[in-house]
Amino acid sequence: MKTPNSSGDEFLIPLFRGSKVDVFTTCRGEINNSGDPYSGFSLCNYTGDAEEHVDACRRMLADRLGVDASGIVVPRQTHGSRCETVCGPAGQDADLYGVDALVTSGAGVVIGINTADCLPVVLVDDVRGVAGVAHAGWRGALAGVVQETVRKMLCLGAELDAVEAFMGPCICTGCFEVGDEVSSRFPTANVRCFGKPHVDLAGYVRDRLLDSGVSVIHLPRECTRCNPTKYYSARAMGIASGRNLTFAVVKKKS
Repeated sequence: MKTPNSSGDEFLIPLFRGSKVDVFTTCRGEINNSGDPYSGFSLCNYTGDAEEHVDACRRMLADRLGVDASGIVVPRQTHGSRCETVCGPAGQDADLYGVDALVTSGAGVVIGINTADCLPVVLVDDVRGVAGVAHAGWRGALAGVVQETVRKMLCLGAELDAVEAFMGPCICTGCFEVGDEVSSRFPTANVRCFGKPHVDLAGYVRDRLLDSGVSVIHLPRECTRCNPTKYYSARAMGIASGRNLTFAVVKKKS
């Protein structure tokens, strides 16, 4: 499997650059048609990838961001709504098993979540240097993971009128075909029928953010399922594949 390197393929895509917080998502860092579901940049250590590949990607990201590798905090997600506060380097990701969202105001801390069709959401109060990340698959979205992340950010001192939301690449409505047992759990406004029901996951999460008082929301720019050579997609490649990382960096005070 091939890992993109800092002098070659670019794997970082900026979503926001602020005075106190930056937001990025990653892509595979290459146009790859080899069929290798792990080829490219991936920081996920629980979907079957080789440990040495994940470690190499972690070191490469740390070098690019100018942080220690231990400062990159990524939970072991389980499609729930649990959100934890990160004050500093959290050690092994296994320490955060069963966590699908993180918040922090710690300078130099990187918090991120892995996705491959699920919706990654980053919330930022750039005035106060508070950030949150949420893994909003359909189960977590319905369970309130994004609302819980907003709540935890407010506990850290964020102000609601300053919070801005950025959504990373995820599956689009046209690709997100589901059964009636899933579509019936969503409001009709977030379901489209193209023969079979399709869920507008980003639209559903947007509506929940609006309900929570977040008014500035940036929707996803690209669909993972439509672009499997650029992004990892579980629907295109299977769940035994790499993951895209969407993350926030709270900048160190100068």
